[in-house]
Amino acid sequence: QAFPAPAPGLPVATLAAAPLASRRPTGPTMAGPTELCIDLGPAPCDVGCGVLRGLRRLVDNGEFCDVEFVAAGQTFKAHMSVMAAASPVFLEMFLRLPTGDNGAAHPVVTLEEITHPEAVQAMLDSIYHDGSEELPKPYSPSSEDANRDVLRLSQRFQIAPLQGLASRWLVTSLTTDNVLQRLTVCEEFGMSDVCDKILGQLTANPEALYALANDPKILGVPRVLQDLLVRVLQLLGCGDAQSKNSGGASQGQGQGKASAPPQGKRARKAGA
Repeated sequence: QAFPAPAPGLPVATLAAAPLASRRPTGPTMAGPTELCIDLGPAPCDVGCGVLRGLRRLVDNGEFCDVEFVAAGQTFKAHMSVMAAASPVFLEMFLRLPTGDNGAAHPVVTLEEITHPEAVQAMLDSIYHDGSEELPKPYSPSSEDANRDVLRLSQRFQIAPLQGLASRWLVTSLTTDNVLQRLTVCEEFGMSDVCDKILGQLTANPEALYALANDPKILGVPRVLQDLLVRVLQLLGCGDAQSKNSGGASQGQGQGKASAPPQGKRARKAGA
């Protein structure tokens, strides 16, 4: 519909369109982004997916193994990188291996001094163990000689956790029948700390000490006999009395020297 034109001489009103922003609904202004917090609960545990656990599964299945250990006719497979990480002796041994085409075959380490293959298995169990859980099977050697082989491996290849297992086994199930044999093992492998603990138990138990003293086999280990004798004498106070006497003698000698007049003064007094 057309609107009539305004009469001449009359003012014309102009309507300007309002800005778009002024037509928006007014509300609270946003100072900045709002943080949204969402809780998904605790992170999933890494059950069975640790590096060492995965390596353990690989060595159990014989997968990706690149070194073999032979003892008493049995062969055990392992990974050179894992063995080298656990033992500086293995690290040096593997670094000397030839590289290139001549070193393509897997190296074989023959352990001629080991007569109990279970010792090699105990070594692998100790190395492929992450420490967060129990060993696949408790350490329980079949004999004293088998535990000796474990100690040989631990000291030859400098594997401290393995020696710890064998040492703890020495102080378990101790009786008067096997204590002398285990003291002999401590002396053989230089484990003075374990020997001291066993001797401490013996000196605290007079009946066990008497039974050991009457065992004719003790004559074959004079060092153990000497250590026992020294401990018994210390319990009787012999060592303390000797140290007191030596201390008193030295003190008396010191006092005598202090009270003696200088030679020069005595000479002047005699000549006066």
